[in-house]
Amino acid sequence: MLNKGQIINAKVTSIVNYGVFSEVHSEDGELIAKGLIHISELSDFFVRDINSFFAIGDVIEVQVLEYDGAKKQVKLSYKALHPELLKSSENKIQETGNGFSKLEDSIDDSMNND
Repeated sequence: MLNKGQIINAKVTSIVNYGVFSEVHSEDGELIAKGLIHISELSDFFVRDINSFFAIGDVIEVQVLEYDGAKKQVKLSYKALHPELLKSSENKIQETGNGFSKLEDSIDDSMNND
């Protein structure tokens, strides 16, 4: 039985352009569920190549997002356990009051030849 928010180990079984398929096994090796880590759960930043994160056979620590016991399927998150892969307020572009300033404010005084 897997629970939302639980931290588990999953073995990478396949890498596709939209995510990573994995398997979750019990301590005695029994298959508990097959899982997907969607590309959006790898990082908040642009992911050019999923293969730069994992290789088939890797055992990785992930967090359970959803678990369907009847289907033995689990949705997993990698970025939830890796704060460096999350965008923070420091990474975001700061809002300004007005994107355009008055032209006269932008002109250097040396250009004003009165």
